[in-house]
Amino acid sequence: MDYKRRRERVFRAVEERGLDGAIFISPENIFYFTGAPFVKGSVGKILYFDRGGTASIIVTDLDYQEVLDFVDDDSVEIIKTEFGERPSERLKKIAGRKIGFEEQQVSYSLYDYLRKDLELKPLDGLAEKMREVKDGEELRRMEEAQSITERALEEALQSLVGGMTEAEIASEVERRMRVLGAESYAFESIVASGERAVYPHGKPTRKRTEEGESVILDLGSRVEGYCSDMTRTLFVGRPKKVLRDVYDAVAQAQDEAIKAAKEGITGKELDGVARGILKEFGYERYFGHGLGHGVGIDVHESPSVSPRGGKVS
Repeated sequence: MDYKRRRERVFRAVEERGLDGAIFISPENIFYFTGAPFVKGSVGKILYFDRGGTASIIVTDLDYQEVLDFVDDDSVEIIKTEFGERPSERLKKIAGRKIGFEEQQVSYSLYDYLRKDLELKPLDGLAEKMREVKDGEELRRMEEAQSITERALEEALQSLVGGMTEAEIASEVERRMRVLGAESYAFESIVASGERAVYPHGKPTRKRTEEGESVILDLGSRVEGYCSDMTRTLFVGRPKKVLRDVYDAVAQAQDEAIKAAKEGITGKELDGVARGILKEFGYERYFGHGLGHGVGIDVHESPSVSPRGGKVS
């Protein structure tokens, strides 16, 4: 990973915006710029970019050694807080006056604390826009994560039978993802059957699958910090005709959207291709979800492929 080149782009953006520095607290962006260990939900690190071209990770004493092990880069300063000192307290001691921040990530309490001494300016999704376009190494990790997810489901199919609960099905696939090399799941697996299959984010329950039902699985692996996101539809026994008809319509909409995908097309246009096919079958009003989204360090990244989606890079 060319972390240094990514940081250089941020340094330029900081200077162009007339800022004295910029802070990132999301583990996804800290990982993206430095390779520091990705821990979802972590609040123990702040990445600070100085206008002069210095990058510093302010880290709690508990996380200090692990960050050192991962960030083998002399151009990144690792600053350990004193015992009981918060990273935000140390930030105030080294930061300039006018600082850019992740407006979608910083909590109000942190914002309120920092603004008493710093002039805060939103970064307008700077890092997220950079992350839209993947390099070769990022693609390799995502492809491996997808391969593991596919193989895990293929292996699990050998032991899935009607009457299993949604939770049991999720467990069968998840265990295999771990065995095949996933460092974690990209997100909490979704398994929804029967009438529950209409829920796009249905969590697995103790509901048992029944003959003729469809079962929606939404699964993903994480490999070296990068995610896959895969949705598949299974049928228990012989599907009812109405389910088969809907499945065929959705498959055709997907195929046409894949054919239409090209450089320069917008997410809205691509979503419209699939939506137009479903309209022909009379199912458009049931399409309450966007067609798709980007994936990478996070399972949902820009660009959005939806009625409000912009240009797809």
